[in-house]
Amino acid sequence: MRSRIIVNLLLVAGIVLLGLIARYEPGLEKKAETAPITALKPAQIHRIHLNRPIRDDLVLRRTDADGWEIKGPVPLPGDAQKISMLTRLAEQRPARSYAAADMDLEALHLDPPYASAILNDTAIEFGSLDPIDQLRYVRVNDVVFLIPATYLPLIEAGFTDFVRLRLFDQKAKIAAIHLPRFSVSRSDGTWHTDLAHQPDSATLQQFVSLWETAAALGVQPADPEQAGDAIGIRFRGETDTVQLQIVQRQPELILSRPAWGIQYRMGNRSEALLSLDAASADVKD
Repeated sequence: MRSRIIVNLLLVAGIVLLGLIARYEPGLEKKAETAPITALKPAQIHRIHLNRPIRDDLVLRRTDADGWEIKGPVPLPGDAQKISMLTRLAEQRPARSYAAADMDLEALHLDPPYASAILNDTAIEFGSLDPIDQLRYVRVNDVVFLIPATYLPLIEAGFTDFVRLRLFDQKAKIAAIHLPRFSVSRSDGTWHTDLAHQPDSATLQQFVSLWETAAALGVQPADPEQAGDAIGIRFRGETDTVQLQIVQRQPELILSRPAWGIQYRMGNRSEALLSLDAASADVKD
């Protein structure tokens, strides 16, 4: 019995020792952490210019601490989360780095570069993929780096991939919604509808909240020739009405915003956004 206890203690001690060896790796030198490929911090970036051969150039501009817009004839609200993935490129740490003068830049598709991302005034030029490590060659000034290959697909994405999925600004508060079959509006601090049967105020508030927080599954360019039933939404403190169109109801709801040239894929939300039934059910639950 005593010998079994001793054996168990030795086993435990051995496991602890192996754990310490695995964690601290005695006798092995730790690799020094490499410096980022630029001196920029994501919060310092206020402009991103993407140049890519398969699409038109794209310019993204910061509007405030958390907001971005896509430059164009009509500026579009940018998806801050997706654009933040681009800003993180600035502080990406490379696996390896080389002096550009020592590299065959033409063979690496860095002279001229295949694509580039200009963060403020700092150009990050993208070249070919390393066949062994599957890392991407990039050039910043006089240095060539090898970094993860995950950035290029984002740089090559279409402009609609960078559009904010939420239909309206988070701070915007709706004053009226005009749908093909009914309208909901606010007066004297109370919600009303023009339906013959007047739902309770909680149902109407729930319905308006669904619209205020509505977000798409995806955004696509809109077909300018495509027409549909009109939706008008007016926000508090505004006189203009945002115009939407119902491009499709089933099997998924698709809403276009003609003034912006885009349409939103809303999934199976036809009942929730085009009738009061879902809002009424939520209130009852």
